[in-house]
Amino acid sequence: MTELNVIGPGRPRAKPGYDHGWYRFSPLPSRPGLRWPDGKKAAVAILLDLRAAEWEPDGVPVPVPGGRGQAPYPDFPRMSHREFGHRVGVFRLVRMVDELGLGWSAVVDVLTAEHYPAVVEHAIRPAWERIAGGLSASRPITSLMAPEEEAHYVATTLQRLERALGERPRCWMSPGWSQSHRTPDVLAAAGLEVLLDFGNDEQPYPLAGAKPLWCVPVSWELTDVAAIFERDVDPEAYAESLVVALERLVSDGDDGGGRMLCLHLHPWLSGEPFRAHALRRALRRLADRDDLWWTTPSALADHVKAVTA
Repeated sequence: MTELNVIGPGRPRAKPGYDHGWYRFSPLPSRPGLRWPDGKKAAVAILLDLRAAEWEPDGVPVPVPGGRGQAPYPDFPRMSHREFGHRVGVFRLVRMVDELGLGWSAVVDVLTAEHYPAVVEHAIRPAWERIAGGLSASRPITSLMAPEEEAHYVATTLQRLERALGERPRCWMSPGWSQSHRTPDVLAAAGLEVLLDFGNDEQPYPLAGAKPLWCVPVSWELTDVAAIFERDVDPEAYAESLVVALERLVSDGDDGGGRMLCLHLHPWLSGEPFRAHALRRALRRLADRDDLWWTTPSALADHVKAVTA
């Protein structure tokens, strides 16, 4: 087989298979053992996705997760369902996680940071970390963008979030996990340090093709949108799967080093009372364990960088 070119100037060539221009294939048994602080067996970072969807412009439906799917404009039921997260769901999840003493990281877009002061005050400022999430949930990054357009998108997001929140995020998560062929390079050039868009591992790893950017993988299988909204997993079954997953990660921690789970939750979905009730029971069981490190994506990357330097 011939080698495959990676689109983008100066990027490493990707070989057939799982070698990639941004990162190299790294089977876990070949790595040195990884240990978490204080002897913890597994690491957990809760990500509350606090991005807002824009109302459909000019009569054209916007394909945003949440609600009943698209309908003739204006689709008030779908958009108001998504709005539930910012009006009710986020406050329920924040109170629940805070009462358990677990902490959370907030994935925030410009739309929320600039137009929802109550969400900023109660959910974003108290978060352990604030993660840049783009301009809005409705505006993905795509390869249809010109290079200067994508660079402007990232720079504008960071500038406006810094102005609204008083700090410049270190970490990035694209709306809908969207990217172009250039995105890691654009993010690294903008000074970002951590990317959350890939779900291919249980440990952080460096993006060799976009230094100094590091990837902290987020489990797509255990994201509530993928499990509950797209695959119709029952709330009780979903909650139990979180407990089972951490039990397995703890058990595997002595074989190849510490594992991690970034738990990605959306208030418009997991903030519904019947789902939040099941989720709280699962998190209560996990909070009672003494072998889990509750942390943030940036802290995960910082720790691995320090111990592997």
